[in-house]
Amino acid sequence: MKTYPKINLERPDEVKLMLHYVNKERVNDVSDWDNLINRFISGRKVAKVPTGAADVADTDRIGDINWDYASGYLYLLVDNAGTAVWSRIALDTSW
Repeated sequence: MKTYPKINLERPDEVKLMLHYVNKERVNDVSDWDNLINRFISGRKVAKVPTGAADVADTDRIGDINWDYASGYLYLLVDNAGTAVWSRIALDTSW
């Protein structure tokens, strides 16, 4: 969570600086959100269902994703300290 500078509400110049800061951070947040897919995941759906975490081929890219309803998992290729590994998340339809 972002922290904002403390201000004295009795001083208009500080309020103005605070509003400027909040607006700048909002613009940065919106920019990060709009660029989310490029910053964090490739979002590339692949046909591969990995056989294990280390089942990584040269053509696989961080952010590759697939799901297999038969096995009940969502698969995502992630960067684990510089090494690409497949992670899986169990799919659940009970809400």
